[in-house]
Amino acid sequence: MEKITLYYFIVGDKVTRARGENVKLLLEDAGLDNEYVRLSRDDNWSAKKAQLIEEGFLSPTLPYIEVGGKKFGKTVPIMQYISVKLDNKYHGSNAEEDQYLAYVAEITNEWFECLKNAFFGTEEKKEHHKNVVTPGYVDLFEKSYAKHSGPYILGEKITYPDFLIYHLLDDDLALNRLDGSPNLQKFVEAFEQRPNIKKYLATLPDYSPK
Repeated sequence: MEKITLYYFIVGDKVTRARGENVKLLLEDAGLDNEYVRLSRDDNWSAKKAQLIEEGFLSPTLPYIEVGGKKFGKTVPIMQYISVKLDNKYHGSNAEEDQYLAYVAEITNEWFECLKNAFFGTEEKKEHHKNVVTPGYVDLFEKSYAKHSGPYILGEKITYPDFLIYHLLDDDLALNRLDGSPNLQKFVEAFEQRPNIKKYLATLPDYSPK
């Protein structure tokens, strides 16, 4: 593929926070030439949004990517598009597996919305999320990863929802809360040891190897 430019917000004080990082992780794992452009929510994004509206871009939100003079938006569709362009590298092997992957991706969207509401919510909401919501999703995905002998959601082959789940565990500060979740621990270890991912994670200022 040609060089891909990924656009996303600067969110808080953590360089990997929120949706854009899902795409970045997949780009790095695939070894694709890419540039990550970070926009502030004030003048940077206002100008970019106005440009997208003028160009007729459907639902001008971030993240989006630009490749070959074309723009593609929304986190999961971007990841699916890249996978298809790479001969379904991050898809399943049949329609049933692909339906399951789309189903899992939808659940990760629900988790992210819960996390976002807590992030911008009251201290009470933050505590509820930490003590109730996060453990619930950790338990759900622990059971999902237990269904196969391999470390990933479909077994031995990594697919695009694995990137979504890893990043949610990271964003939700759950990577160090996986005691009693051996399948998720196995997944995280395998994910972080993927050569291109390991190399990329080492460049992050707030990354500490598990």
